[in-house]
Amino acid sequence: MIFWVDAQLPPGFSPWLAETFHIKANSLKFLGLWDAGDREIFEAARRAGNVVIISKDSDFVELVLRLGAPPRILWVTCGNVTNRRLQAVFNALFPQALMMLEKGEAIVEISGDEITGK
Repeated sequence: MIFWVDAQLPPGFSPWLAETFHIKANSLKFLGLWDAGDREIFEAARRAGNVVIISKDSDFVELVLRLGAPPRILWVTCGNVTNRRLQAVFNALFPQALMMLEKGEAIVEISGDEITGK
């Protein structure tokens, strides 16, 4: 599973995520998709295979609901928070989100204090 981190999240988030949880995580900037539209990113992720897009953008959720997975979406709905708070939320909830994604959930939502699958 490879995680693509959307542009609304902090630039240092993907390296932190990769190092903290020992996963593959790349920013859209690193992937050359910084200026791409949501549909272009979605289609590139679909072609790439086992990709999970981490985003605050509900447009990706709507694309999965309309077109199906892959890719899968980790939807971050904890609002505008500091980097420290975002890391605290992920430290608390990402392991459970990862298990849900591994079990086949197409959309997993992480809010400030809870996690849900769709």
